[in-house]
Amino acid sequence: MRILIMGDVHGRHRELAERLRQVQTDYQIAAGIQVGDYGFCRATIAQATEQHLRYPVPLHVIDGNHEDHPWLRQALRHGETVRWQEALNLVYQPRPSVARLGASKVGFLGGALHVDRPQRHNVLAGLPNYILRRQREQAVALFNRERPELLVTHSCPAGIGIGMRGSPSLALGVAEHIHAAGFDAGPADDCGEQELRQLWEGLHYRPRGWVFGHFHTQRDILIDQTHFICVHDDLTPATQALVLWDTEEQELLTCQMA
Repeated sequence: MRILIMGDVHGRHRELAERLRQVQTDYQIAAGIQVGDYGFCRATIAQATEQHLRYPVPLHVIDGNHEDHPWLRQALRHGETVRWQEALNLVYQPRPSVARLGASKVGFLGGALHVDRPQRHNVLAGLPNYILRRQREQAVALFNRERPELLVTHSCPAGIGIGMRGSPSLALGVAEHIHAAGFDAGPADDCGEQELRQLWEGLHYRPRGWVFGHFHTQRDILIDQTHFICVHDDLTPATQALVLWDTEEQELLTCQMA
């Protein structure tokens, strides 16, 4: 079984559905994974429903930092995820969760820090844009118990050698919205989430793969037996390499569209 892994969408749901249909035909994918910044807000979900949008394969999605998190929290409390799965073929993966896809287990943990706006500190509601410590602790316990072969997060662990760099244009935002708010994004040339770094350090095993988005670029690196890939946000065919997860071989594959 092959799974297509897609980067940030930001509400481009119809383009995402078209991309999935094309890759389903060419590569026989049986499911999709989207790594956050999907576009969870009332207007875009309502539009997708009104237009009878339905993904051709089950699409497993986490939340990123650019979602309407208060609205998403309410939708989850009211059981809207059941309707999304029935109507859209959309499977929301809560923080944290594990799903069996084919012969593989996949672990999910959404959320990330803002660099261009203040953090949403709705801690009492349980779903701010960033990862809470208790969610990371729950993820460590869950993943060590279930040992998923693939992990899906929105951003990446900070300071472990992945080497992600934020755009120079975001330096002021990092200072104002991350550092001044008491958060640490890690080294400028190896930035990410400290909660994910602690997740990485708390795992008693090394997953085969770890995919993320957030940086709107593609990166591919092997660290301590784990294959990390940052997935690009470009939905244009043949522009960027596809990222696939083979559930039987339990490995990440990259290939160019024909």
